[in-house]
Amino acid sequence: MKENDNDVVNTTKAGRPKGFTTKGRMTRVENVGMENAIRLFINEKFAAAVQAWEEIEDPYQKVNTFIKLMEFVIPKRRSVDFKPEIDTENSLEARLSKMMKEHNAVNNNADEKSSL
Repeated sequence: MKENDNDVVNTTKAGRPKGFTTKGRMTRVENVGMENAIRLFINEKFAAAVQAWEEIEDPYQKVNTFIKLMEFVIPKRRSVDFKPEIDTENSLEARLSKMMKEHNAVNNNADEKSSL
């Protein structure tokens, strides 16, 4: 029945055929290559960038350039909006208060039993 082993397709194995590649993996490899190329470029041009920064005469422009460069290293702070819960029974404060009252009640009951 078999003429040649190369002509027969194995139908019992599940999954991708041998040698199949996905585009996602190839894209990731390209991204890594691009990141390395950018790092290499920055390392090669860093001394020239520092020299150009030193040559800036205007203090405002010098500080502004420094601040823009810092944004690549130190993330900007963002404001955080706090929205109090409308349902006060389910708020954190209400639950903590309830737990404290229950805890105090248990302790009071234990103190009364121990004094008897």
